[in-house]
Amino acid sequence: MGEQLTRAPGRDRDRARELRRIKLAATALLVFTAVLFIVARQFEPRHWAWGYVAAFAAAATVGGLADWYAVVALFRRPLGLPIPHTAIIPRNHLRIADTLGEFIETNFLAPEPVEARLREVDFAALVAEWLSDRQRSAALAAFVLRLLPQSLGAIEQSGLKDFIGKRIMVELERVELAPLAAGLLSAVTEKGRHQRLLDELLAALEKVLTNEETLAALREKIRKELPALFNLYRADAYLLRKIVASTNAFIQDARSDRNHPLRAEFDSFVTGFIDRLRSSADFARRAARSRRNYASDR
Repeated sequence: MGEQLTRAPGRDRDRARELRRIKLAATALLVFTAVLFIVARQFEPRHWAWGYVAAFAAAATVGGLADWYAVVALFRRPLGLPIPHTAIIPRNHLRIADTLGEFIETNFLAPEPVEARLREVDFAALVAEWLSDRQRSAALAAFVLRLLPQSLGAIEQSGLKDFIGKRIMVELERVELAPLAAGLLSAVTEKGRHQRLLDELLAALEKVLTNEETLAALREKIRKELPALFNLYRADAYLLRKIVASTNAFIQDARSDRNHPLRAEFDSFVTGFIDRLRSSADFARRAARSRRNYASDR
């Protein structure tokens, strides 16, 4: 920014120099056409071609004078003379500014054009593209890390923490938690993403059935439930192997078959739970009670 400010005066001087050069060239060309007109008029009786030269020079001179007068009349009085309808911009700059401001406000800053323009901008993509640069993201992270302790300290000292907490609780009181939870779950189940949860549960169950401590606990439970005579023939071990093998086979089938009946049952369970969240008064009361208990603890 400092470099740009230091360059600005240099650019202004270059522009002023260029403007003086253009004005000098235009003035010289105007003088040339005027002199050419006078010379052509002097030689016009000697040859008919000088008449065309004189007409061309006259038209160029008159056009140049008209352009000079029109441009000068916009910004000041030509030759300082109080000619009517000159110095238009200095005398009407306030009205011109009001009209231009009204035009911009109506055509560019009105709610409809601004909203349409904002809808065309993908702010998330812009932020993501900006953060994709490692140097920028690292600088932003360093700035946040420096600012965070000071911000937290200021919040603690100013009492802003209590204010924010109260505002959050007020807003939470207005939120219907059960329908909100139903909407979130609906978003999860919209493309079958809840089936991933079932896959994780089946994988966890399969892992549990391979744990030695778990198997020992299950075998002990079976031994206690069987008559003593069966335990003499190690029926508990046989039953445990059958149960584990059958369960593992069932899990493998359910994980590999996307149309397995277990998945259909899981879909029905989740769908029914979401419907109950939306319509059940009991769920709504429970959610409200939990919210009040949380608020009282705060």
